[in-house]
Amino acid sequence: MDSQPSLLGEGEPASDGTGIRLRGGASPAAARPVARVLLETAVPHLARPFDYGVTQAQDAEAVPGVRVRVRFSGRLVSGFLLARAADTDVAGEIAPLERVVSPLPVADDRLMPLVREVADRWAGSLPDVLRLAVPPRHAAGERTALTAVAHHHEEPPPVPGPDEFPVPSGAPASYEVYLAALSEWLSPTAVDTDQDDTVQDDTDQDGPRAAYALTPGGEPGTGWISAGLRAAAIAVAAGRSVLWLVPDHRELDALSARLGPLAPHTVRLSADQGPQARWSAWVRAHGGAARLVIGTRAAAFAPLDDLALVLLMDDGSDHYAEQRAPYPHARETCLVRVRQTGAALLLLDHTRTVEVQRLVESGWVGSIDMAREDRRMTAPLVLLPHADGAPERMPPEAFEVLRGALGRSRRETAHGPVLVQVPRAGYLPVVACARCGDLLDCPQCGRKLSAAGAGGPFACAGCGLREERCPCQRCGATRVRAVVRGLERTVEELQRAFADVPVIRSGGEDIVGSVGPQQAVVVATTGAEPYAEGGYAAAVLLDSLWPGPGLDGVGRAIARRLRALALVRASADGGRALVLDDTDIVVRVLQTFDPVRFAHAELADRRSTRLPPVVRTLRLTGPRREVLDVLGRLTAELGEGILSPLLVEDGEDDAHTRLLAFGLTDSTAVSAALRTIAVHRSATGADVVRHVLDPVSAL
Repeated sequence: MDSQPSLLGEGEPASDGTGIRLRGGASPAAARPVARVLLETAVPHLARPFDYGVTQAQDAEAVPGVRVRVRFSGRLVSGFLLARAADTDVAGEIAPLERVVSPLPVADDRLMPLVREVADRWAGSLPDVLRLAVPPRHAAGERTALTAVAHHHEEPPPVPGPDEFPVPSGAPASYEVYLAALSEWLSPTAVDTDQDDTVQDDTDQDGPRAAYALTPGGEPGTGWISAGLRAAAIAVAAGRSVLWLVPDHRELDALSARLGPLAPHTVRLSADQGPQARWSAWVRAHGGAARLVIGTRAAAFAPLDDLALVLLMDDGSDHYAEQRAPYPHARETCLVRVRQTGAALLLLDHTRTVEVQRLVESGWVGSIDMAREDRRMTAPLVLLPHADGAPERMPPEAFEVLRGALGRSRRETAHGPVLVQVPRAGYLPVVACARCGDLLDCPQCGRKLSAAGAGGPFACAGCGLREERCPCQRCGATRVRAVVRGLERTVEELQRAFADVPVIRSGGEDIVGSVGPQQAVVVATTGAEPYAEGGYAAAVLLDSLWPGPGLDGVGRAIARRLRALALVRASADGGRALVLDDTDIVVRVLQTFDPVRFAHAELADRRSTRLPPVVRTLRLTGPRREVLDVLGRLTAELGEGILSPLLVEDGEDDAHTRLLAFGLTDSTAVSAALRTIAVHRSATGADVVRHVLDPVSAL
């Protein structure tokens, strides 16, 4: 390792006679008296192991992986003991560990391979990744958890059999093929068998991997829970562990309520837990008191023995994008775990992201599919308004759908709660001139123009137009107003129209988790739609949900709509949904409930244009001069032609952004070069240039 200066003050050293000398009068441990300690620091050039001494008194508890406190540059700092060694390259005496914080080896051999690969892939430092992987310690929570771990091992709860979690009704045959492959792989007498393309594995030791795009079927909204529980029960019954990630607390609550006999084997791990609860859950998982860990992106690094299965729900959710350096995406972290451990993989969603489609078409992940006609029958019937409907108001068809589901119509329709979805964020789908009130049309194709705000920028979902300014063609004004129905206005209007029916509001700070089967109108913003017992009888999806002119704009709009439609009963059970989108491709996907075909076509377009996920991206942000300096160093290190420019942006206060693309095969070289440059710039005190690999929604 690199030589390290002495970290000590004055005084006489103590030595064990083998050349290792400690300060303070303590005697070094008889064997491997040197501790390699990784400091918890955000400074790149200090993100490497430093050598400290292990005293005889610390010998037993100073095992690799424990948290320690050490003195560095005159201050006490925390760190992780990565390894013990017999000697050191340090010239002179070395400082002893101040103390071992806890005997629990948190950064052990189970966790560190994942931490190192995540740091390598996203050009981050080990301390940064460990900060994501290991929650802050809580002493009381640790004591409680260790007691629970001991009790669990003394009196383990009964293990439920897979049959206690029935196969979801209406599931396609390929899903049962996946379950059979999982059972066969986990069987101690497993033998090689011929497999179809529903599941994939690379070697005899790897588990089956598949992606499942669900329809509402007989379990609207929550079919993913039944599908996942059956697979999880198979793994737990085999004595193995399962990791299951969901986007946020709403899905986590719904999953927790359905665990049944798996509950005693489960811990919940999420960022919204308090420090004590989160650390206690983490320690229970680390100690083997849980065979199933469920959680949000905070659980992606959860320590588990004998990991057999990774489940991931809604992999395209924005909630999986980490907001702290080095900004790994939880989906990609899970894929790293699967590759490292050979665990099985089941990706559950109502849509299909282009990233997952790439894995399917590469052959690494299989696809659980159903026939097109079956998809239509197990999804709600999608209705469209008349083409001449006025955009300023809720169309008559919306009230017809509402009246039918609420038993106010002579038509024979399903009765029950009705979902009314209103936009939460994104481009204003229809805008009018703030001065004269005229609707703004696209100057290129004549379709309705969208805007990010009252002053722009403007974009068209039809032809792709993007303009910073778009004056009104009638009066020349440049300010616009939204012509959409917000949550409060929609609630008020529906309360007036249906005074004797409960109108339930879900959005903002007041999100409702679930509603009963009784007739009611549920008005919810995107992502805040409650689950309904038995599914919604009908839905009205107001306005357009186009997120804007980004690379994933159409795909995100489709995903938002499909997740709302998934809460509605199947057409075979009378489920109907009125959709007010005017983007042709969105409407086609919703009518067929077939996101896989769209993902396949979108991936083909990305291949022809060499855009993510066919390539990886790098975003550099900082002062213009410094960004150009980093870019120049990268080019010199990698050679010409590796980095391709995609986007250049100049912001306020000399902020400068460069977005670049590079091939998948160049990932290792680019990440290594970025880390080398970051360490050099940190050591020389240069201004910070932030680098992010594969930034979400960068295009």
